[in-house]
Amino acid sequence: MKRTFSILMIVVLAISLCSCSKQDLADMTTSVTDDYAAIVWGDKTYVPYGALSAYGGRGQQIGIVDGNENHKVYECKGYSSDEWIVAALPYDAAMLYREIDFTDIPDGWQSEYEWNQ
Repeated sequence: MKRTFSILMIVVLAISLCSCSKQDLADMTTSVTDDYAAIVWGDKTYVPYGALSAYGGRGQQIGIVDGNENHKVYECKGYSSDEWIVAALPYDAAMLYREIDFTDIPDGWQSEYEWNQ
């Protein structure tokens, strides 16, 4: 009986530790226009800005898009996720997105898209 209780406690502890390590990811959606596919997160809309390699690195994963666990969204290292995010699919280069109303662009950054200048 004591051994069964010990095994049960180990299993419960293992499950607890595993569940604590999982991060809560935001479920974001897409919004398609004639010019681009935006990512919508709550009341914020993020528009494509350019390939991430030109601007920096990705930080911690913060979400997924349209319930697709392969379409991951990350923080942009060194910047607020209220202003910049990074989206990546396994078969595409990571893309930097700018919050549509954010206009304080870092020096030297320029969008790859004419409509986003």
